[in-house]
Amino acid sequence: MHNALDMLNVCIAPTRLCNLSCTHCYVDPVLLRDKSMMHEATYRESYQRIEELFRRDKKVTKINVELLGGELTMMPLKFWERNLPWTLKTMKAWETLYDAEAALIWCTNLIFKDSGYVDLLNAVGTEYGYGIDIFVPWEPDTNRFLKNDKLLPRYFSTLEAITGIKRKTLCITMSRGVIERGPQFIVDEFVSRGITDISCDMLYPAGSGKSYFLKTCTYGDVSDYLLELNSLVPKGVTISPLVEMRTASRSGEHYHYPGNDSYDIEIEPNGQVTFNSSYTGDESVFPTQALSVHDPRFSEKAIFNNTPEYVARHRMPYKACGTCKFALTCSGGWAWHKDLDPNMSSLIASGDCSGLKRVWEFADETTSGRLDRSGYLKRTEARSRQGSMTKRLVKNAVARGKDVPLIEDSVAGNYEKYFTEFDRARLVAMKPGMLFDKTWVERLFFYDAIGAQVDDYPGWYAEAGDEGGEELFRHIVYGNFQFLEFDPVAVFNEILYRGEWDLSKLIIQTIHELEGCLPVRAESIGGSHEEMIHFCGLVIQIRKRAV
Repeated sequence: MHNALDMLNVCIAPTRLCNLSCTHCYVDPVLLRDKSMMHEATYRESYQRIEELFRRDKKVTKINVELLGGELTMMPLKFWERNLPWTLKTMKAWETLYDAEAALIWCTNLIFKDSGYVDLLNAVGTEYGYGIDIFVPWEPDTNRFLKNDKLLPRYFSTLEAITGIKRKTLCITMSRGVIERGPQFIVDEFVSRGITDISCDMLYPAGSGKSYFLKTCTYGDVSDYLLELNSLVPKGVTISPLVEMRTASRSGEHYHYPGNDSYDIEIEPNGQVTFNSSYTGDESVFPTQALSVHDPRFSEKAIFNNTPEYVARHRMPYKACGTCKFALTCSGGWAWHKDLDPNMSSLIASGDCSGLKRVWEFADETTSGRLDRSGYLKRTEARSRQGSMTKRLVKNAVARGKDVPLIEDSVAGNYEKYFTEFDRARLVAMKPGMLFDKTWVERLFFYDAIGAQVDDYPGWYAEAGDEGGEELFRHIVYGNFQFLEFDPVAVFNEILYRGEWDLSKLIIQTIHELEGCLPVRAESIGGSHEEMIHFCGLVIQIRKRAV
């Protein structure tokens, strides 16, 4: 299916040092005692690299920056007095320059060692309004507040003192303990103290969370909790997942809540970068070669090394997704659960699906209007036209001797040189097998993002079928490669040849229905198969013209 992913999410950890000793944390426990802190130059250079990456990847339109730790307030207050206003000013400029949504999230445990942080947050909240969101975790059964909840009054006191921030989000880590307390507790204890938005997270087996995962609740529990909470909160208090579902169910665009973003980059205190912020230390998702924000080729290397995670975000491992009208934006639900061990998955997979379909259905039923993808499709169609024009230009340049194709084999032994080859649009001749630990599907997403095109010589489609299988052709048919141009008939012929694929059966059936003016069964599933149906129609037109 098509996946509407377009969010650049970056987590910056200026320090990993923490002042609490929770029994569960996704961060490697060793890091939480590390007193290393990010230099100011590295912090500011991180934003330069984020901006370069946003400009380089042609498919992202939104920027979300999360500041987290450890605990951010373990940093010297002076650091943030200089850099928090600077950050908000920088991100406000991005919104103006690029017509992009740019949001800053400040994650904190509210146990401040310096009360000056309350004054700072109130000041920037007053000046920048909704440009900053305070993100407060609620994990009641992790010993976060010590014996008899000793720290809880201090936690609540700080929350009440932060009055200048317009958006204060409570992020509930869902567990059996949370379910047992019930949603009324949240209204009584948090909404009454100024929380304006409520979100929730689910446990995943990372850091010290491996054993804690046994305390998790089911997807059905989460859906029940959110629906009941929605009936209890007063007007003006939002529930993020529900708000996003309402918007996505009408626009058919990106849905951020379950973590299926284009990027989930982590920048550590030393400026080193990994590619899944939920995994730290030895569990981190590392690039092929170490990458830091000091690297002048950061943007190209970040796009390239992010592709395995990007492909995973596209993946829908559940059979039910194929007939779900919300799959278009839900993208298979919780990103962190897609590769769960079956034994772990069995602990949570009851009562609802990973995407919380019952909540989607409620959002759909209680929101006026209907799905209208016209704005999104207009954007993707423009990208397709731009890609076609680029391919004509690069092929003409090669044919006239003005340029040469980039042959992957010629740079396969030189990682650094490879990334210097994309200072202009290139026609790429792909090599069999892996290149710098990346598959064909992953490299195609890299080329798609940076504006390169692929030399689809005779025989390329057969090679692509061998290298990337059904997954690669699914991405072509469903328009997940938005700039790369492929020959529709050659794609169709290869799919037809691979008759054992489910995709092949679906394409043959859809073309039969279209040619016979029969009801197209795939049309009944929201907009999830719209790109595939369009592809089939295009193949029919081309074949008719060829007769």
